[in-house]
Amino acid sequence: MQHCVDKIRQIVATGSDDRRSVLQLGYNLGRLSELTGLGRGPYWDAWKDAVAAWDRPRLERLALDLQHGPGDRG
Repeated sequence: MQHCVDKIRQIVATGSDDRRSVLQLGYNLGRLSELTGLGRGPYWDAWKDAVAAWDRPRLERLALDLQHGPGDRG
């Protein structure tokens, strides 16, 4: 799980909204969804609008929230 979180934070920090980065971000969010058993809600559903707009400030906040663990996203 930590690898997925680290990869997501790296992609967001890089700031590249190219197709590869978006797909890799989606893959890692999907893996977190599977690994935690929490489904799409705290991961992809919470991220999809920020990813679609590549809203860097929001993406950075979401990435930081991942460090707190799945139960801390409200």
